[in-house]
Amino acid sequence: MTGMPTPQCRSKIVAVLGRNWHKDLSAAGRQADMIELRLDLVEEVDPIRALQAVRESCPARPIIATARIRSEGGGYAGSEEERIRLLLRAEPYSDYLDIELFAPGSGELLSRASSPVIVSYHDFQGMPDQEEMAEIFSAMKRAGAAIAKIAVTPESLQDNLRILQFLLAAETPLCMIAMGILGRHLRAVAPIYGSALTYGYITDCTAPGQMSLQELCLARELLKK
Repeated sequence: MTGMPTPQCRSKIVAVLGRNWHKDLSAAGRQADMIELRLDLVEEVDPIRALQAVRESCPARPIIATARIRSEGGGYAGSEEERIRLLLRAEPYSDYLDIELFAPGSGELLSRASSPVIVSYHDFQGMPDQEEMAEIFSAMKRAGAAIAKIAVTPESLQDNLRILQFLLAAETPLCMIAMGILGRHLRAVAPIYGSALTYGYITDCTAPGQMSLQELCLARELLKK
């Protein structure tokens, strides 16, 4: 058929850097649209020094600084007060801070942050119903999210459809991620339906069902055709 519209993908591919950040930095700078440094996974050096190195190596790439709490799948082992200080120290070297909506220190971080904020929510066990998901999204918007990020674990193909429908209805920037094997393909497909970001690893997978940076780049090229 002629005259059919071609899906337009404006989503940004984010390379996630963690324990092997130094080794993975070159690939992230070449292939990704944005870079996330997981401060909670950086070992052996001060995470801020690692962030500075990422900024110096990839000056043209927007950088997200994240210190994920353990209750939302992260590795940060310090106190919430220490985590707040770490993220505020990261501001001069990053373009976005990722702040969990339900973290104990989220209110203080949101009030003190001057950088644009990605307000995030992660459910590794399942998926909220549509009403609860709408409430979470509304709370993120009220918190001043530049981008809202909702990562859930679908338990059926119908759940995947709910994710895509939720994306289509969103009127402000929203990243939706389907974690786990059942929703893995949405890592590549959700951007077509409006997901603002999609995250890929280089060496170490950092979330269930995550695709690699190389796979996401290939999928984007294939879906353009």
